[in-house]
Amino acid sequence: MSRLSVLGPGDEVAYETFLFGIEDSLLYYSLRYKAFLQDLLQCEAQYWLAWKEKLIAGVLPIMWRDGPYGRVINSLPFYGSNGGILATGDDVASALTAKYDELVSKSDVAAATWICHPFHTLSVTPAHTIIDERIAQWTSLLWEGRDPESALLGAIEGSARRNIRKAESSGVTVRIDNDQLSFIQTVHAENMAEIGGKAKSPDFFSKVRTHFNAGTDYRIYVAEQNGMLISGLLLFYFNKTVEYFTPVTVSKNRESQPMALILARAMVDAAHQGFLRWNWGGTWLSQDGVLRFKRKWGAKDASYRYFTQLNQPDVLKRSRSEILSAYPDFFVVPFHGLTAAT
Repeated sequence: MSRLSVLGPGDEVAYETFLFGIEDSLLYYSLRYKAFLQDLLQCEAQYWLAWKEKLIAGVLPIMWRDGPYGRVINSLPFYGSNGGILATGDDVASALTAKYDELVSKSDVAAATWICHPFHTLSVTPAHTIIDERIAQWTSLLWEGRDPESALLGAIEGSARRNIRKAESSGVTVRIDNDQLSFIQTVHAENMAEIGGKAKSPDFFSKVRTHFNAGTDYRIYVAEQNGMLISGLLLFYFNKTVEYFTPVTVSKNRESQPMALILARAMVDAAHQGFLRWNWGGTWLSQDGVLRFKRKWGAKDASYRYFTQLNQPDVLKRSRSEILSAYPDFFVVPFHGLTAAT
């Protein structure tokens, strides 16, 4: 039987040791990301630990925000950050899932969402009343015994290879410049405005500098043409996985395909440095263009789920804008289930 406790100041070393002992532990479980989200979102957190003797055998990160409809719990919040349980065995997973079910069933909890680890099969399903689905996509960088440049070109589709050649013939060059967060921020805001999407806040970019180490925890690849920055990519690195986080391209320069050259350089670099997986992140089933783009870069697909326990059905009568205002950066319910006008 596992002993459960909440992560405390004396547990950090054991926690990080556990994470790095699991090959596919992701950035989202890390203590740096925990501190980053708490600072950025000004939310509360409990990270539950399962112990076997003096070793951590499982973890469950949760964060919450209180609001007008009650408490909303996520594992984890902010742009679909993956959460749920990492465990060494089914008995540990069962114990932590039982704790989660207990927490989300409390009377003051309006809704709770468990966003699954995209590369794990759940042995125990958490409490839920609603299921939403996403597609996880990743490219394997496990190219043992092969030259990474050749292996990448063999793994990607012909259209991606043509895009790389187009960038090179257009005089595009790529370099790492970790001082270009302001460039990423500016062009990201422009790109999101073009498609009517929600841009990450200026606070996000400033707090990346505060909580992560440039060059090790994150890198910025930029593309130049005729002496001008035209594209960039913010990547995070944790354990054996690279997180594709914020790609940007100046609209008028898209024809030169600068992102293709950035991706080729960054993926080859990551393989040389021993990373095993390039995580493209989650995609909605309806985003055919995004799914195809990632597939042409050698991405494999896997379905994963958002398990939402909705205790206050009246939330479904609220509008999308009301929910976003009340619980910014938290997942409350799938918007397609709302009955109110947006």
